[in-house]
Amino acid sequence: MAKAFDATTRQLIEMGPAAWLEYLGIAVPDPARIRVIDSNLSTIIPEADRVIWVEDPEPWIEHLELQAGRDVRFTDRSHLYRVVLESHYQVPVRTTLVLLREAAGGPELTGVLEKRYRDGTAYDSFRYDIVRIWEQPVERFLQAGLPVLPLAPVSNVGPDRLAEVLTAVAQRLHDEATPDQTATLWRATTILLSLRYSREQVEEIVQEVSTMWLGIRGIEDSWLYQDYLKGRAEGMAEGRAEGKAEGRAEGRLDGTREDLLRLGRKKFGPPGDAVLTEIGTIDDPDRLAALLERILDVSTWDELLAPAAP
Repeated sequence: MAKAFDATTRQLIEMGPAAWLEYLGIAVPDPARIRVIDSNLSTIIPEADRVIWVEDPEPWIEHLELQAGRDVRFTDRSHLYRVVLESHYQVPVRTTLVLLREAAGGPELTGVLEKRYRDGTAYDSFRYDIVRIWEQPVERFLQAGLPVLPLAPVSNVGPDRLAEVLTAVAQRLHDEATPDQTATLWRATTILLSLRYSREQVEEIVQEVSTMWLGIRGIEDSWLYQDYLKGRAEGMAEGRAEGKAEGRAEGRLDGTREDLLRLGRKKFGPPGDAVLTEIGTIDDPDRLAALLERILDVSTWDELLAPAAP
């Protein structure tokens, strides 16, 4: 699942980097001077989400990371990206973390990372911006450039307004986008919906809007949903094929953590920072599976995470 979201969000950034900078409130006099550049610099670091080059009189780079799942190593990883990018391109690098859902956040994400010696003296610091999509007003996305539009349904909008918001998204795609753009952006909208809603809810919500505005007969029969399901199935198959040694793949763990948090919220209420941190750092798929089964037998988050009795 994580790979599906990663591929989708990277595609959105590639489609219109200027639209993303405009959404983030970063002034750029000439959008024609903005381009996505290769972020896979070497085998030292994995590929960053997307790196945007801004050809100002004094050029600079925007490193944009979109996260659907918890990443407790984000600050260390992005600090390394910044150092490598600055060394390679010899320009300043600005980092923005865009959190797509509440479960992707955590108390470690403060916007500042400071490295200190044992005596407490700071010897290095790294600052980054944080955007929490679920806190953002939906109007910002509905009025943004087309590549940002698919995030509207996962912004600060309740289920009672979802059909209205999806209709507004579909109307803009119908009026402004090419057929290829419409296909890509509506598929991205559908995939991002699954961050907050179940498959059944996605089917019910999307079917009427897609049929009316985009000529898609039904979500189950449409190529966009089948493509999504295929990606999900391939991800699960890949996880099984990797075997026990590779069973801690990020996508599989993220999906199990999300299931655990979603069911826990329904039974126990919102988790605190300590709970989010503990669940976010569990790398053992067997333990996560055991916690999922245990939800039925306990009454609080503390009971759930307490060591099992021998």
